[in-house]
Amino acid sequence: MLTGVNPALLEFCQPWLAGEPRLLLACQFAPEGRAREQFLAVNVLMRELAQSVIAVSERRVAEARLAWWAEEAQAWAAGHPRHPLAHGFADLGQDQPVAGLVAASSDWLMAAAPEQSQALHARLAALAAASERLHPGAAAWRIPWLALMLRLTLGASTPLTNVLPLDLWARHSLKRSQWPELAHQRRCELMAEVVQGLALEPATAADPAAAVLQHLEARWLASAQRWRAEGDRLGPWDVFGAWRAARRSR
Repeated sequence: MLTGVNPALLEFCQPWLAGEPRLLLACQFAPEGRAREQFLAVNVLMRELAQSVIAVSERRVAEARLAWWAEEAQAWAAGHPRHPLAHGFADLGQDQPVAGLVAASSDWLMAAAPEQSQALHARLAALAAASERLHPGAAAWRIPWLALMLRLTLGASTPLTNVLPLDLWARHSLKRSQWPELAHQRRCELMAEVVQGLALEPATAADPAAAVLQHLEARWLASAQRWRAEGDRLGPWDVFGAWRAARRSR
């Protein structure tokens, strides 16, 4: 499925790659070897952490999962990695900032629900900055983080940290506790308002893989038609657009 990646790292990442065609396509634009392994590892770590924050039904379980990742980050920094994702960060040394991304995710879990879009924007900026420190030169992480947040929220039955701002709930006379009762289409409508309220502009990305991922996620965010429950697919225009985004980044 994806060549030029450590077998243990690839085996762990396989479920995410199988379920997220945009990530798989973006990885194809990273050079085989260390660059591809690092890009893949950063993205999968993002997904593991975001899943803990959003999709786990109990806060104690989410806190335990994040605490485990914090311990693992310390082990990586000490040169004693235990997890396959460590293969993607082998060149970062003792100063590797994996702990920073874990800490940003913990802050996200502990923070109060965003009251307005500006608060969510600040949260995205903090997570994007932590991802940027793990993959230097990829200054385009806000849009992928937002798309990841919304996809997990869309499919979560009882999300711990729903990313919809409180003012949005108030405008629609809804409560956060009603999320499990809402139909898929209604969830999509609310999520579309979040995207419109943030109005994120794509950032310049010198890294081709990051540029491709940002382009594909921006296309997904721009069209609620892509938020169907039956599956996640790419079309010919996605592939062509990915190629153009990669070309522009060089």
